[in-house]
Amino acid sequence: MLILLPPSETKSRPAADAAPLDLARLALPELEDARRTMVRAAIRTAAGRDAATRLGVPASAPELVDRMASLEHEPAASPLAVYSGVLYDQLPPDTAVPTDRRVLVQSALLGVVDAATDRIPAYRLSAGSSVSRLGTAASWWAPRLRGVGAALLAEQATSPAPLVIDGRSGSYRSMMRLKSTPEVPVLEVAPVQERAGVRKVISHDAKRYRGIVTRELLSADRAPEDPRELVSLLQERLAAVPGVAGSPLTVELDGHRLVIVDRVA
Repeated sequence: MLILLPPSETKSRPAADAAPLDLARLALPELEDARRTMVRAAIRTAAGRDAATRLGVPASAPELVDRMASLEHEPAASPLAVYSGVLYDQLPPDTAVPTDRRVLVQSALLGVVDAATDRIPAYRLSAGSSVSRLGTAASWWAPRLRGVGAALLAEQATSPAPLVIDGRSGSYRSMMRLKSTPEVPVLEVAPVQERAGVRKVISHDAKRYRGIVTRELLSADRAPEDPRELVSLLQERLAAVPGVAGSPLTVELDGHRLVIVDRVA
């Protein structure tokens, strides 16, 4: 089973004595040349006069520009130790990824990173960032990730648990579009809030629910083999997870959407 996640805007900087980013050792080595191009472009962007605006650096943290300018020397660590925020709060840095599951995180800097094996710096770059000579990160990566997405689906088709759980946000889905095939369902995690029978899409806090789903899928004894087994497993596990009003979360399958329902009075 493959789980796809978005990155987070907020990140925790690894210990200063940690080894820096080594592009040659990242998963999906076919992306190495593209990653080098984007890293060089990000460094050029950080050296420009409008760096803070283009990188989305807040006025309260100007040091992030200097760190991006010396990106190749920045300390690196596991993605689960670097990414922070509401989604990753559900996934402690020591979260184990079982061998029958894989977690990949979309990255504006590196394309895609493996949560279990890769090491990354606390970079400042998002899908919408305008990067020197390359345009926006999302649009630049999209054609370079098309083949990767196809290869991932082909790999899943031959696995014991041919499922893709897509927890990415829209801007990161556009970087590497994956659609269900007859062999591999691609299920978007779609949280909704239900009040008096009326449902409303959850947008502001959606990442928290995606983090919860990821946590429960990684801590299960084994990966579910099909959508029906997936729903059954999550229904059992989410029964112990309270929503905002204290009611247990529930899960439904709606076409290619894995709907997480949070019921409130």
